[in-house]
Parts: sequence; structure tokens; C-alpha cells
Amino acid sequence: MICASCGARIRADRERCLRCHEPLVAWKRSEIPLPSWIHALGGGTLIFGIVAVFAIGVLAYLSFDSGRTQTNSLPQRPSQQKSASNRSAASPAQSDTIRIEPVDFINTPQRESAELAEADVEGARTRLEEALLRDPKDAETQNNLGLVLERLGFVPSAITHLSAAVALNRPNWAYHFNLAHAASLQQDWNRAASEYAAAVELFPANFPAQYNMAVALHRGANESAAINAFEKAIELAPGDPAPHLSLAVSLEAAGRADDAAAQYRTYLQMVPDARDASAVKARIEVLTHNS
Repeated sequence: MICASCGARIRADRERCLRCHEPLVAWKRSEIPLPSWIHALGGGTLIFGIVAVFAIGVLAYLSFDSGRTQTNSLPQRPSQQKSASNRSAASPAQSDTIRIEPVDFINTPQRESAELAEADVEGARTRLEEALLRDPKDAETQNNLGLVLERLGFVPSAITHLSAAVALNRPNWAYHFNLAHAASLQQDWNRAASEYAAAVELFPANFPAQYNMAVALHRGANESAAINAFEKAIELAPGDPAPHLSLAVSLEAAGRADDAAAQYRTYLQMVPDARDASAVKARIEVLTHNS
């Protein structure tokens, strides 16, 4: 049964919703009268066929159109990057339109829970909500429910439970990391940077937390702090090229063209066959041409 107040899935034998505590009133499907000729031809089946044909046509058009208008996507970590354009090196005027973004957030800390490993995520959500009713001060349950809700796409609700987990157990760096990740999904860069910073304070040697804090600071346009954070990330993982590329982007945004070009060169020295190498070389050309 679906709660009409908050959308939670609740067993039909319950009188109130476990999440919002409102009396359960099931959603009713609206009955739209159909003309008699539609019933004669199969009713819903005919409508489904018409809608399906229309949807296929729209998707075909969008696929064709996106192929003409697609722009460069956000670079991923070097081992996962998508194929770059194979155009030749651009002139300074052309290269000035190319923009590099930092390698995206690293979201592989100790975030998994037993509930997230289950195939029945909705079932896990129900069990966690019931457990939370029995003990709302259980930080682990709050954290795990937040992760499950995030997996299901209910990010604001996830943040509520992840915040509760942090409040109940502040010394747990992973809880801060999880909350920061959820905040980044909402593009709340200040909160994301603050929670990543808390995770770093509790676990200074944690590279993902340090790097993600730097990315959040950059996305929030705090380039001075982002540059310092990227430099510390490089100290934690000197063999990883990603922080060098991201540091170059931040240095360029801060107007430090020579330093940015140096970091772009370092990145290319570490991964000379990087799939974004042509774009990075173009940025170096722009920076050195304009300096």
C-alpha cells in the first residue's frame, strides 16, 4: 500500500504510515471513460500501442538530434574517461572555447551497508523504517536508511537521516562523508565542503574525503581554499594524476595561468595517452599564448 501523504510503501494491515504517521489512505486510480469504439478495439491495449509508437518516434528523433549537438562531457578519472574528440590541435582562438573540469567526485569510501547490498531495496527501506520506530537514536540505522533513500532517489529525505546519524555519532568520519555526498547531489557546495572537511579532520589520511572537499570548494567558487585542498590531496596520493588535472583547473580559475599550465603538463607527463590529452594540450596552448 502507498501512503497518500508521503509516498511511503506500507503494509496494508497498518492503520498509520510508519514515516509520517498519517492515517493510511490508499491512492485510487482515476477512471477515465473511454469511447465505445476504443473498447471494441481492445481499449487499453490500443492506447498502449499508440503511446508506444509515439514514444519510439520521439526517442529516435532525440537520439538523432543529440548526435548533432552533443558537447564535451565532464572528464572522468583517467582510467574511466570516455573517448575524446579526435580533431587535430586547435589554434589559440579555437582552443579558448575548450574548458576542462576537475575530475569528478570520488564516491567509493566505506559507504556500503548490508541493506544496500540487497536486491530488494524497498524491502530494506521498510525494515529500516520499522527499526527506527523502535530506536530513533540508533545512528547506524539513521545512516543506513539515509543511504537507502539516496539510492532510491529521495535525496532530501536521505539528508534528514544522514544528518541525524552525524548528530548522534559525530566522531564517525564515514557519516560526515555520506552526508557530504548527499549534499553534493543537491549542489549544496558549502555544506558538502563543510562535511568533507569534518571527515578529513577525523581521518586526515583519507584521500577521497580530501579530494572531494577540494572539488566541492572549487564548485562553490572558493578557489583559494580549493587549491590548498588539491595540493594536500596530491601529497596523500602523489601517483594519482587526477588531483593534478583538477588543481590545474582551479589554478586557471584563480587567474594563475603559469601555475595552471605547469600542472596540466604534469598531468600529461603522468598519463601521456590520456583520452582528454588533446583538450589539455589546447588549454596549455591558450595559457602560454595569452601569458
